[in-house]
Amino acid sequence: MTQPTPIDHPISKLSFFLRHTAAWKREVRENAETTKEGLSRPGVLTDADVARIKRVYTEQQEDLALFEAQSARWAALPNLSGTRRSGLAELDDNLAELRRINGQILDMAALLERATLEQQMSAPDVEWGIAALRGELPRM
Repeated sequence: MTQPTPIDHPISKLSFFLRHTAAWKREVRENAETTKEGLSRPGVLTDADVARIKRVYTEQQEDLALFEAQSARWAALPNLSGTRRSGLAELDDNLAELRRINGQILDMAALLERATLEQQMSAPDVEWGIAALRGELPRM
């Protein structure tokens, strides 16, 4: 799939980007907590659930790259005011936090793949018991 050409937004859209990334960050934090809960409860999520988590957060990495590129273009503009430089620093902090949490969710999804409902149903109970005793079930 070819990547679309990014839209170059005017710096006047910075406040929109700040509001959007702040809300996005809250949502992703909540999703990270929900995903973390799945680690302590093997067999709750299905293969399809985990595949969706991986798809959504892989796509989100691509979106983050677009936002980061826009921020870099704005930072390269001449004669930015102190207010705009401060806003860009805040935007970059939001994007870094989003990228960090996004990575954590993808790491958790990789662990969850080994403990989906389908995985649990296909393994004999004794195998799950041994895995639990060895501490091999995914946990946070």
